[in-house]
Amino acid sequence: MNKFTLSALSFAIVLAMSGCKPETPAEVQEDVAEARADANEDVRDAQADASETARDANEEIADEMADGDASGVNDARVDATEDTAQARYDVAVAKADGELSIAKERCDGVSDTERDACQAAAEAVYEQAKAEAKADLDATEAAADQM
Repeated sequence: MNKFTLSALSFAIVLAMSGCKPETPAEVQEDVAEARADANEDVRDAQADASETARDANEEIADEMADGDASGVNDARVDATEDTAQARYDVAVAKADGELSIAKERCDGVSDTERDACQAAAEAVYEQAKAEAKADLDATEAAADQM
């Protein structure tokens, strides 16, 4: 083995092993704070979009009411229900995404043997939150179809 290959192999081993150790508590705290700030911003954006969706839906209903079109009013209500349900879903997913990001940053502070379990638990909570949001969306859309 030549000297370059031996050096490269040594470097690769050191690099691989350095990625295996947990982050320091200060690093974890900093990463969690950054993830939390990003998550809060994403949730605020989704909530603002949801508010705009609700406002637009209410305007559409009011326009149909002003036109005196009962069928149009009902259609606008159905659309409003579906649109606001989608917006609520988007907010719930943004929250779940943020919580997952925060949890994964916390997992970086645990030992290698615990990290996989930590991340799996975080993913499980994330998938459950998304499933609940999807179930709520589906139920609301089904109810809207019955209007």
